[in-house]
Amino acid sequence: MIRVEKILVPVDFSEYSQKAVKYGVELAKDRKASLTLLHVINQRIIDAVHELSVKGYKGDFVEVMRKMVTEREAELQQMVPQDWREGLTELNFEIRKGRPSEEVIQYAREHGMDLIVVGTHGRSALASVLLGSVANTVVLRAPCPVLVVRAIEHDFVE
Repeated sequence: MIRVEKILVPVDFSEYSQKAVKYGVELAKDRKASLTLLHVINQRIIDAVHELSVKGYKGDFVEVMRKMVTEREAELQQMVPQDWREGLTELNFEIRKGRPSEEVIQYAREHGMDLIVVGTHGRSALASVLLGSVANTVVLRAPCPVLVVRAIEHDFVE
């Protein structure tokens, strides 16, 4: 029997990650596993916000970052509607800052994840790209199996 007790779903709020969340929820229910949704605030965004604050843009960098984290936490909670939560053993929401693929891999290692469920593309994906760069890096370097979910495909979830 394959043991799956901890499932991680990286979320960037795209349609692809919403589909991955759906799979993660159903797999977690089926396996009675804990489910963690992880959003990484990209280091490039943090650097851009910092640069604007240094150049005199109205707003304090710390306050802008605090607001961004608060907003992302609320968005993350909304990724799992209340009716999907029924039957879940454990549901966690995490926010990290840094390079998305590195943070996903590091989180999976630190917390002994058994499975990562990831969407094929993120928000900035181009239609011609087969696999988004974050998904590709996670597939290649993850410490556990990775299920890659396409936006348009045969659904196993009813």
